Amino acid sequence: MNVPLSLVLALSSLSSILANVMVQDGDYKFPLNDVKQLWDLINHLAEGVSDKDSTISTPLCSSTGLPQVFQPVCDSKDADHVFLRLERIAVRSDECEICVHPACTGC
Repeated sequence: MNVPLSLVLALSSLSSILANVMVQDGDYKFPLNDVKQLWDLINHLAEGVSDKDSTISTPLCSSTGLPQVFQPVCDSKDADHVFLRLERIAVRSDECEICVHPACTGC
């Protein structure tokens, strides 16, 4: 299989750009990849829970799967609200990858 060098370089550039996309919520900034991991964790923890919006920070913050970058959110009073806003961004992360969403930077 002979892949053109230009395609390899383009995919490599795209990968590095996406790795630098940051999501901002107030004073907090998180890498988009960590926000996507947060979304996966929220879905995993929400299985079998009827009202996942009630207090999302308690199970998230006690989970060993939570990326360390979110620890300052866990220590804040508005953790539930921050996590819910990040969840909304993660659901539409494709908009973040092209920086359509105003909370996303670094494209």
